[in-house]
Amino acid sequence: MTFMNNGANIKQFQLLKFINENCSDDHVMSKVSVVLRRDKIEAPYYMITKIRLSSCIDMEEKGLIHAMDILNHVRRHNLSEEAYSEIRELAVEASESDMVKVSKDDMQIKLDFMTRNDDEFKSLLNEYHELFDMIDNLIG
Repeated sequence: MTFMNNGANIKQFQLLKFINENCSDDHVMSKVSVVLRRDKIEAPYYMITKIRLSSCIDMEEKGLIHAMDILNHVRRHNLSEEAYSEIRELAVEASESDMVKVSKDDMQIKLDFMTRNDDEFKSLLNEYHELFDMIDNLIG
């Protein structure tokens, strides 16, 4: 499978790409959060990634709206200072848009990515592939 490494750890963003390329539902909504922190004593460089995918089917003629959670995934990373700095550089370069919200303070950077359909999702994966690949490569 393309979204796992040899140790069978799921590479989050490769899994998202796999779902995007192999799902026939055009209405997959995604919410991805990446939070970089540097304030914890026991883990000075820290990152959390949260991913939620939902699929919605709207059949107005039958009066039915169906929503299904496809994926709800959280991963926590203790980072080296070097890895933190590399990811931080890419995170700081992210520009706000309808799909991307960025919030920063002295201790954390938070990126929220939200898409409402398959095409937006594909566009997001392509635009931020360097950041997502870097995060995936933390696990091997």
